[in-house]
Amino acid sequence: MPQYIFLGSFLCTAFLLQWWQQPLYPVWLWVLLLEVLIYGIYKKQYLWVSIGIITALVVVSRSTHTPTSNTVDWYATDASMTIVGVITDEPDKRPLQTKYTVSVHKITDASGVIHDGVTGNVLITDQRQWPVFEYGDPVSVYGKLQLPEPIDTFQYDQYLSRYNIYSLMYRGSISLTEEENLSLVTKHLYRVKTIFEAQINTLYPEPHASFMAGLLTGSRKGIPKDRMEDFNKTGLTHIIAISGYNITIVITVIMSALFWLPTRLRYSASIASIILFTLFVGASAAVVRAAIMGILGLLALQAGHKTSARLSVLWTALLMISWNPKILWYDASFQLSFLAVIGLIEISPLLEPYLTRVPRTLAMRESLTMTIAAQITATPLIILLFGRLSLISPVTNLLVAPALPLAMLIGFTGTLISFISMPLGLAISYCGWATLEWVLFIAKIGARIPLASIGIRAPYIILMLYYMCLVIAIHRAKSSSSLESKEPLPSL
Repeated sequence: MPQYIFLGSFLCTAFLLQWWQQPLYPVWLWVLLLEVLIYGIYKKQYLWVSIGIITALVVVSRSTHTPTSNTVDWYATDASMTIVGVITDEPDKRPLQTKYTVSVHKITDASGVIHDGVTGNVLITDQRQWPVFEYGDPVSVYGKLQLPEPIDTFQYDQYLSRYNIYSLMYRGSISLTEEENLSLVTKHLYRVKTIFEAQINTLYPEPHASFMAGLLTGSRKGIPKDRMEDFNKTGLTHIIAISGYNITIVITVIMSALFWLPTRLRYSASIASIILFTLFVGASAAVVRAAIMGILGLLALQAGHKTSARLSVLWTALLMISWNPKILWYDASFQLSFLAVIGLIEISPLLEPYLTRVPRTLAMRESLTMTIAAQITATPLIILLFGRLSLISPVTNLLVAPALPLAMLIGFTGTLISFISMPLGLAISYCGWATLEWVLFIAKIGARIPLASIGIRAPYIILMLYYMCLVIAIHRAKSSSSLESKEPLPSL
């Protein structure tokens, strides 16, 4: 119980503070926090409530950004200048340009004055198509330093702030410097990822190559816009994202391959593999969420403790928000991933009695249950974020679910073997192509169905009321089921 009190107090406080998004909090916010504290006192858990509130205040205040002479956005005045720093993320390769995230160390302004000890990230746009530079490369960039601004209704500046990016430089002229590189491990992982994706492009035609790269490495940049639109209309966009299923595969493969080692070493190797895999695929919020939950589960099993999925989700949210509070409001991947997992944990067991007529063949019943449960919790937010509702998503997800694990297994195996024998790798890739073609076919046909997807908008108040009603409904359903289970069975 103390864990739930602490975690709930922390998450509620962090939510309210991020909602306000200002250094000075208004009276109403302090009143709400006081009510939370009073509730904790009433429940005789004021200590854990207080710790949760204080922790959230510290975490959120740490992330509040104010430009100073030591931050790079202080100098973002549309003037030409030179920045020196290190590329701190995987290059974002686009059809006509490449974007780099550079952590700045030094600035030479337009008047020639050198400013050392400057911090902050800058998003650099290079007009060359293919990335010339890699993660960890020390670079010098000359160009106009600007502040990001909202684009129509899209809050581009807030979106970038989750990566601690507060400055932009378009068409920057980039060159290498002689400063020290970043982590060699991450640098080599990104290099291996590039080689792996290039091999996938050799084995598969487009759009199958981009689709397979999305399944195996989390890369979505090469998927054509018309195919992405098909995925959006049919509610299949999530299948491209690396998720908990991929982490489960990593754990299963490592634990099985190292069966001859002592248990402690197998668990340690699995945890190390999860961390490396997370870095390899880009460490998006959904991947990090799945990775942390997987590591927490392995640690609990190693210690001989029974795992609680609900507590695992809450602790994972706390860790991620503590690392970067901005993802709570500005990262759709974080929001949708957690809502979907909450749906799987809380709603899936309630739906199972109503889906007994669905056959278990090819895990159809399990897939349908998980799809409906995840959509119940995530759909309202999808409507709010994207203004769209897919009406055929349960059907399309049910049809493609059996093909995805097979496609991932064949794709990974075939790509690895192709480095040893290209003819054998190509032969295996034909089977992978068939599974991908099935998914693409379902998405294409489903998107052509009239009213497969409808445009819809809902205000914040409707969203809040929906989730309040959903929480009440889940609570009543679980209370009713627990009462029924306690009733004595009738005598026969």
